[in-house]
Amino acid sequence: MSPQIPTVDIADAVLREWTEHPEVIAAFLAGSVAKGTATAGSDIDAVIVYSHLDGAVRETHERGGFMLELFLHDPDTLAWFWDNDRQAGKPSLARMVANGLPLAGQPEVIEELKRQAQAVLDGGPPPLSDGEMRRRRYAISDLAADLAQDRTRAEQLAIGTRLYIELADFTLRAALAWSGSGKGLAKALRRLDPGLAAAFEHAFAELFALAEPTEALALVDLCLEPYGGRLTVGDRRAAPADWRMGD
Repeated sequence: MSPQIPTVDIADAVLREWTEHPEVIAAFLAGSVAKGTATAGSDIDAVIVYSHLDGAVRETHERGGFMLELFLHDPDTLAWFWDNDRQAGKPSLARMVANGLPLAGQPEVIEELKRQAQAVLDGGPPPLSDGEMRRRRYAISDLAADLAQDRTRAEQLAIGTRLYIELADFTLRAALAWSGSGKGLAKALRRLDPGLAAAFEHAFAELFALAEPTEALALVDLCLEPYGGRLTVGDRRAAPADWRMGD
């Protein structure tokens, strides 16, 4: 029997174990199920908001053959994570609430939480500091220099994997755009610039499939050029004086 595709109705049914708790004040179905783009094997993602919790919790469950990814919060923990995620430039939780499908809760609470989440998204991430820009440019330049050398296939794959993440995240954050993790990083690149996202896909496909780094290295120069290009010689970062073991 083929795996069943999770639907909104299925998610609503399996999540009632949580959404019908008397202290739940809001519940949002998120991800591909809420969007109607789920496939067999898609997780059911949900944010469940209680009137109060001792601390936020992320839980993974299996119900009826479906995997559930649950983010359990109260209004205060949501606010903390939204600010923390904003500083990291990755607003996944705010996006889950802002774009999520309400399943349960108090209408006024649902409306307010959605308003707060949308305000986080509309505000965008903070700009990178000058020091962080230099640190990231150096890290990317160092990876590119490593990739340009003769490497074993295993080394090349390891460097390339790290380079994709570092370069894509830098490109997004330097442009004051939201970043992401995993597949969310590729989606964020498409939102920023579909043509650039296609260039990333092609360059790293060449690297990973054909062991050819030329296009990935050219992409490094393309992405770094607006911010001063590669940075290696002259980089200096001092550790705090108290980073030492005492006598």
